[in-house]
Amino acid sequence: MSTLFTARLVFDPLVPGDSAELFTVRGDSEVMKFWDWPYDSDPSMTAHLVEQMLRDVASDRACYWTMRLRSDRAFVGLCDLSELGANQSADIGIMIGRKFWGQSLAHEAVACILDEARSRGVIVVRARIHRENERSARLLGRAGFTEVPGVADVEVRPGVYRDCRRFEVALVEPVKS
Repeated sequence: MSTLFTARLVFDPLVPGDSAELFTVRGDSEVMKFWDWPYDSDPSMTAHLVEQMLRDVASDRACYWTMRLRSDRAFVGLCDLSELGANQSADIGIMIGRKFWGQSLAHEAVACILDEARSRGVIVVRARIHRENERSARLLGRAGFTEVPGVADVEVRPGVYRDCRRFEVALVEPVKS
């Protein structure tokens, strides 16, 4: 996995030492409001999650990048391509610290990750969001995703269910006959 760049962001592959900065985002209940898991109440929870993510990277099931500002390397958040499969599809995820909301950094990040997915031969990228998450729905629409039939009562963690919306974007044009 290599480092990626946009006009304002640097995407470095996730490493174990990133867990402390990631806790500043995952430990914020407002940022985690629409995630499948509640906010991390302790930095050790984030460190454990980073270990799990890195196992997924090692098994080629996912790619995780930290996002930092190019200008001063300030930690912005995390993004990923996960559920990488033989069917040439992947899921995209992004979380950004609250102090960076409203700066269009998420849109810049999604465009970069879609370019990376395309370079890896991914044909379809999917996203699943909680039904009430209008901010992410608007972001996905601006990034070219189309809403597809949603899923009611997704078990997001043991015993916890959410109504979810699903979005997809095709990264290659269908062959016309």
